[in-house]
Amino acid sequence: MEDSVAIEVEKPPLDHLIGAAVKANRILAGLTLAELSAKAKVSPAMISKIERGQVSASLSSLEALAQATGVPLINFFAGTVDVTDVSFVAAGEGMTVQRLGSGFGHVYKLIGRAEASHVNFETYNVTLEGPLPPRPLYQHDGIEFIHVTHGEMVYRCGEGLYHMRPGDSLSYDASTAHGAIELKTDKVRFITLVAKAVSG
Repeated sequence: MEDSVAIEVEKPPLDHLIGAAVKANRILAGLTLAELSAKAKVSPAMISKIERGQVSASLSSLEALAQATGVPLINFFAGTVDVTDVSFVAAGEGMTVQRLGSGFGHVYKLIGRAEASHVNFETYNVTLEGPLPPRPLYQHDGIEFIHVTHGEMVYRCGEGLYHMRPGDSLSYDASTAHGAIELKTDKVRFITLVAKAVSG
């Protein structure tokens, strides 16, 4: 089997990276160009040029835009950093991070994680084998997504019960009580992604 090789991608120019970050933070703040212009006292035309990477914005302009969008100035330079939080896991691999029950084969494998300035996520490949032991439902911070790849189960989320089959997905606020309560097949596999806010 051939080793996986990371593909080197040419980095966009600095002005484009900063412009994209300004636009992304403006959208996250729910501001139009005109609204950001009024708050930052920078003309809409100039903001538009900055967002498209057509001009090299001054630090004073970027600082005004950062204050107007409610983010630290450094956020506009996050994309210029060469080191990013990236993980690659080859097929069939992953780190076993949790095993519940000595004889039930409940295996959680961490297959991906990343963290940015305001959010992080972890992805697990979960295998459940019957019978399910009695256990409380889960509740934790963040939002969660699950996607069934093999087998069938009844999954509880709050007051709802969902008969999930291969290809079915479920997304929810992870503070809601959730978890598998019945396996309809001997084995169930699903991918789950948990995203949480990072306190600054």
